[in-house]
Amino acid sequence: MLYVDQADLSDGLRQLVRVLVTAAPILMPLGFFLSVVRPGDTRPGKLIWLTALGGACLAAGTLVLGIGLV
Repeated sequence: MLYVDQADLSDGLRQLVRVLVTAAPILMPLGFFLSVVRPGDTRPGKLIWLTALGGACLAAGTLVLGIGLV
C-alpha cells in the first residue's frame, strides 16, 4: 500500500488499486471454504469461482499499480 501513494495515478485509480489488492486475500480463502460447506462434499461447489475472482483482482490491481509506478 505504500507504493500506491507514490504511484502517478488519479485518486480514483488509487482507490481502485487499494480495493482490488485488499479484496484478493479475502476472496481467495472465502472461495475455498465456501465451496465445500457440507462435510460430505467430495467436489468443489459453485463458489470456487471466488478464488479465480480473487486472483483476477490481485492481477488487475498489481498491473494498474505497476503501470502507475513506471
